[in-house]
Amino acid sequence: MKKSVSATNVKDRNHIPGDLVFSILSKLPLKSLKRFGCVHKSWAFLFENFHFMIMYCNYFLSNNHSYYDGTSILLNHTNNHLPGDAFYDTLYILSGERVEIMVKLDWPPPFHEDDRFIDILSQTSVNGTLCLAKDCDPKCVFWNPTTDEFKVIPSSPFLSQLSQSRYVDPMVYFNGFGYDHVRDDYKVIRWLSYYPITDVDEPWDEDLSLDNTGVDEPSDEDLSLHNTGVDEPKEEYLDVDHMWEIYSLRTNSWRKLDIEMPCRHANEKLYMDGVCHWWSILDDINCYEVEPRLVSFDLCNEVCITTPLPSDIIERYDLLHLTLLNGSIAFIIYDEITTFHIRILGELGVKESWVEVFVIEPLPGIERPIGAGKNGHIFFRKDDDELVLYDLSTQMMEELGVKGNKYYGCHIIIYKDTPLPIGGL
Repeated sequence: MKKSVSATNVKDRNHIPGDLVFSILSKLPLKSLKRFGCVHKSWAFLFENFHFMIMYCNYFLSNNHSYYDGTSILLNHTNNHLPGDAFYDTLYILSGERVEIMVKLDWPPPFHEDDRFIDILSQTSVNGTLCLAKDCDPKCVFWNPTTDEFKVIPSSPFLSQLSQSRYVDPMVYFNGFGYDHVRDDYKVIRWLSYYPITDVDEPWDEDLSLDNTGVDEPSDEDLSLHNTGVDEPKEEYLDVDHMWEIYSLRTNSWRKLDIEMPCRHANEKLYMDGVCHWWSILDDINCYEVEPRLVSFDLCNEVCITTPLPSDIIERYDLLHLTLLNGSIAFIIYDEITTFHIRILGELGVKESWVEVFVIEPLPGIERPIGAGKNGHIFFRKDDDELVLYDLSTQMMEELGVKGNKYYGCHIIIYKDTPLPIGGL
């Protein structure tokens, strides 16, 4: 009888109540939780447990990431005064407990005359510095709104060479901006491609050849398509030569990046902890469409990792919004009934580590998300173009008092002001 009692006591001492287990596990990083699924059979199904998910989500929202310490929210949105007017970009800084205070900021001088479609790369600042650029426009500017200091980034030798040629049409797409903490350097990465111009009769001018740029010249077949009398097939426009360039603030110069990497497809581009992220549905060589994936480029070691999307949402790729939610890479899926599903990524390169953590029930009049701020705040655009803030913790929604635009993007930027000069001391 004593032996039986002793065994029971040992068993009781080894037993941990389920609520305590949930409380401990809910505070672990998602990456660890996915890996610990093999420790206990029930742990493999934690994300299907309603009570565990409540605890996990509450801790996720309350444990604000240090990334947001001392930061403000910037709103960059494209609009027009009246129907038919030209579009322009406006930048606001949002503050207050409910982001009720909005102050308009003036763009730096390089964009005074042309304030259309300005992109703030990677939707963040790095040590107070923003990187402003436009797709299909080589102009790139570093800007510190606190000090109003700006620096115009010089052109690259590759782009200068291409721009002189009458035989090719260069195109520039900026993919990311961030900080290389190993070299104490600020970097910009962009994709440079060129399309053959097929209506030029003169032979190729060797003085304008691209031998010194690291880019292959268009083939004779490319340059003779205009003589066939047949419209060039759509595939020919996709099969273009391209290259990656990377800019270093320390050297104030561009260099060719010897890497094959999928280019950007969607407008959402993120940066955090030395890594730039973007969506792509193009392959890394010929730019043909492939299954959508997240592309992550490490600015320190200059390598990339791709992460496939979950199989059940691949066909809904056009309804995804990429964002940072409380320090985690996340995508928000939205549909015709305005129910929003939020999944976060546990580990780069691991398809199975996407986990659904929030489901926002139908929000009448809401069309699509435009970004995430601090404390679990999600920003949306309504069907009447009003911009609103939705609090994941309280499930309350408030209008910001400003209209967006359904045809062109509005973006939320995490900004941390600093009086330091661009590039630090």
